[in-house]
Amino acid sequence: MINRRGLLLASGAATIGPSLARAQNSPATGFDPVTEWGFGPPVSEPDSSGTRPTGTKPPKHGEIAKGFKLLYAAPRDQSPLAVARYFEVLPDKNEDGHFYRHEWPKDGRANPLIVGLFSSTFTIPSKGDQTAWCAAFVNFCLLASGKPTTGSAQSGSFRSNPAFPKTDTPKPGDIVVFRLPGPDGDLGFGHVGLFLSETSTHVEVLGGNQVGTTKTSGAVTVTKFPFKSADLELHSYRSVT
Repeated sequence: MINRRGLLLASGAATIGPSLARAQNSPATGFDPVTEWGFGPPVSEPDSSGTRPTGTKPPKHGEIAKGFKLLYAAPRDQSPLAVARYFEVLPDKNEDGHFYRHEWPKDGRANPLIVGLFSSTFTIPSKGDQTAWCAAFVNFCLLASGKPTTGSAQSGSFRSNPAFPKTDTPKPGDIVVFRLPGPDGDLGFGHVGLFLSETSTHVEVLGGNQVGTTKTSGAVTVTKFPFKSADLELHSYRSVT
């Protein structure tokens, strides 16, 4: 996972500032009854000063309702890639003109759609839509398609999960796992998304918490990542069956 303000890889260069949501490792599978989605409005979690909101500011009730409506409308029983494509082109905006498929301004309200993605990881995002959410997005796409998930908000949870065996011949919709070079990478920090294609130097990824050609911070979008840079390096491709 990569901090939303640190992932600036559209041009092939990045400044990384990783932040990790509180993650659990319980696996999750299907969610046929709606009650199993586990959605709720953004809440507060304890900290040293008492409580703090999950986002910089709480979203409005209408924004929560709209965000969850969009989550519920995601394709079901289709491929994870089809689910991701749904989010990639969502045209919906809040009253301030901010897309629900993008993070909202850091000093504004938390985007409840992004907060809701964390229901697939059994975690509360400690910083709302400011919390790194690439793994939450991939897990949600898997969950909506009826596939197993890692049940974790950490991108490193995809590195060796038996539900996603390593492959050297990825196909569109398989999982791409990156790691941060050095000790932080050893701790599971990095990035994860869905494979689209590759060239001799780059891999094209559809994922959340990415920056695309529009330079919009933290969005569901397509980004081309170099196989290796000073900031990220390809760890593995994982098959989705």
